[in-house]
Amino acid sequence: MGIEIVLGTVAIVLWVAIWLWVTIDSKRRGYSSGKVVLFFILTLIPVLDIIVLVIYLIIRPVGQLVPCPKCGKLGLHSLRKCPNCHYPKKTPQKAQPPVQQQSPSQPKKIKCPHCGQIVEQHWKSCPFCTRKMVMDKTIIDEVFLMYRDGRLIKHFTRRLKPDVDQDILSGMLKAVQDFIRDSFKGETGELNHMMFGRFQILMGHGRFITIAAVTMGDEFEPFRPQIIKAIDAMESDYEIILRDWDGDVEHLNVLGRYIMDLIDGRYA
Repeated sequence: MGIEIVLGTVAIVLWVAIWLWVTIDSKRRGYSSGKVVLFFILTLIPVLDIIVLVIYLIIRPVGQLVPCPKCGKLGLHSLRKCPNCHYPKKTPQKAQPPVQQQSPSQPKKIKCPHCGQIVEQHWKSCPFCTRKMVMDKTIIDEVFLMYRDGRLIKHFTRRLKPDVDQDILSGMLKAVQDFIRDSFKGETGELNHMMFGRFQILMGHGRFITIAAVTMGDEFEPFRPQIIKAIDAMESDYEIILRDWDGDVEHLNVLGRYIMDLIDGRYA
């Protein structure tokens, strides 16, 4: 009986250690918030934590973790900016004087909501972090367009260059859905929402395709009908191709414009 208690305690400690380490290390190594959320959720599932750990050790960027000169937290040395405070390693030119010191004829200066650098209010994108200047508004940060069997068709992101592990992450999304469906047999429906802090993962399901949209902000509910509208439009216009898709993503490149319309809010 004493051995069983010891083994159980060791198993719990190991599970918690894997959960904390994968979540913290993935953020330090520059993974996007959406992917950190996925690792956080998947390592919380006891039967998946070892599998997720092995996959993560294979795909994670290799390199030394160094402290940020601004916040002191660790981050991968090859990143262009700190994953915690977004402080750039190559500091741009000295910021312009505060707004109150500018003459009325000069453009108004504000802080970028993503990296904190001083920019002009009328700019559509920040020249430092390249992200759109969205203030007090929920946005779609990433979109995974998947076939009904879990195969990834396309990954869209607001960042300049997406990571190379989209297929693994879309497979993890499918694995979570299958796990929940198997755990709650007898219940109908699909997994359609996951949450981590201000980041929400909204899932929309059609006859042939699934959309997983990672939103950033608090007002995410308006995106639910927009996701369904985008799915309906794609399946209505390309039902013949989607019904018997052979796995060649080139045949579905045309679906990219529907996703861009979703990201830009044209289904609102």
